[in-house]
Amino acid sequence: MKRTITNLGSYTLAELLDDPEFMAWVMNPNEQLDAYWAMQQNNYPNLVGLIADARKLILSLKFEQQQMDKLSYESLWQQIAQQTATKQFQRPTVAIWIKSMAAAIVAIAVFGTAFYFYTNRQIEITTGYGQTKHISLPDASEIILNANSTLKYPNNWNKEETREVWLKGEAFFKVNHLHQQGKLTKGDFFLVHAGNVAIKVLGTTFNVNQRRHKVGVALMNGKISMEIADKKHQALILKPGDLMVYDNKKDSILRELGNVHAKMAWKDGLLIFEQLSAAELFQQLEDNYGYKAIFKNPAIKSKKISGTFNVNNYDDLLKGIEIALGISIKKDEDLHQLIIQ
Repeated sequence: MKRTITNLGSYTLAELLDDPEFMAWVMNPNEQLDAYWAMQQNNYPNLVGLIADARKLILSLKFEQQQMDKLSYESLWQQIAQQTATKQFQRPTVAIWIKSMAAAIVAIAVFGTAFYFYTNRQIEITTGYGQTKHISLPDASEIILNANSTLKYPNNWNKEETREVWLKGEAFFKVNHLHQQGKLTKGDFFLVHAGNVAIKVLGTTFNVNQRRHKVGVALMNGKISMEIADKKHQALILKPGDLMVYDNKKDSILRELGNVHAKMAWKDGLLIFEQLSAAELFQQLEDNYGYKAIFKNPAIKSKKISGTFNVNNYDDLLKGIEIALGISIKKDEDLHQLIIQ
């Protein structure tokens, strides 16, 4: 299910029921989600009644599912069999009762199936160009999703199974450490799927960038395992400060030199460049803002740029880059291009 960034004050009941964060709060509440939705109700008083109605509906469905699970279909059919053995003159009534009971069982089964798929569906959260999104997962882990990115995860997480998410684009992860003591279990692990790469952690802080056939992982603290799906490469154990990049086209893994904090600066509204070529710079900007760079002078691609730039305003960012590289950038809104010369 896709989650789009919307003004909550204009929500209808249907839109509220379709909001993955609202569903996560009702089905798996925690202090952070309680505070978030309390704030939204304070900001948008018209939501109070809608939220009450939506919660009542969702929780009633959940209750019906629990009640349904307690029914014994075998017992019901035994009762039906006993009734069919009664006297001949009772058969018409029994036949009606059998049909009614069978219809009820079918209805319960259909409802149960529908509710199962509804509660176990996969949530999908997407950001547009120039947007970021803060996400709280059911286990209280936190994610900041960068622009032009998609994150998917199951609506209901089984505490006995590995926590899993699927990323396309870029995200910063702050994973909640669940293991307390004793032997590690599957439920203690957190797994990020990004292209052909799987990043397994217990609880740590790191950044994943999956764009243009490459997957880059930058580890701030803790320890993570980086594995390639084809099993040709041994799993790599990263330590704080490590920058690793898997190139899908070349099927190679390289350790990069650089500042881990620079790789994660985007989450704070900054871009930090360290001798980055103009060609790579404008590829990054295209990934995040959607404007394709057209170089009128190819020699500009090899120019290097260093420095820290604020990304709160795209036009101001381009102006800063113009000055730093000594170039001219013209933004073509119609073609969604940057003309560089």
